[in-house]
Amino acid sequence: MQHDIVHMAKRRKQIQPRAGVEKAFGDIVRTIRAELGISQMELHVKTGLDRTFISDLERGVQCPSLRTIYRVAAGLGVPPANLIRRTAESPHFVFPTD
Repeated sequence: MQHDIVHMAKRRKQIQPRAGVEKAFGDIVRTIRAELGISQMELHVKTGLDRTFISDLERGVQCPSLRTIYRVAAGLGVPPANLIRRTAESPHFVFPTD
C-alpha cells in the first residue's frame, strides 16, 4: 500500500514590529477596543473588516489605508482624528523617514 505524503506549504513567519506608525496605530486600536469591552469579532461586525485583518492591524503587521482608518474609527465610535493624534503620541510611534 502506497501512502501519499502531503506537503504543506511553509507558512511565512510574520515579523512583529516593535515600533513604527503601524505598531503605534495598532496599539491604539487595541487599547480603545479593550476599553470598550468589545472583541475583534464585534469590531469585525461593526466595520466589515475581516477579523484576521483586525488582528494584523492591532499587531502592527498591516498598514491601514485612509479608508480603513475611517472604518475602524466609526466601528470604535471615535473621530478618525482621535486615532491619528493618539497614534502620533504613542511611545511606539517612529516617524517614517523613507
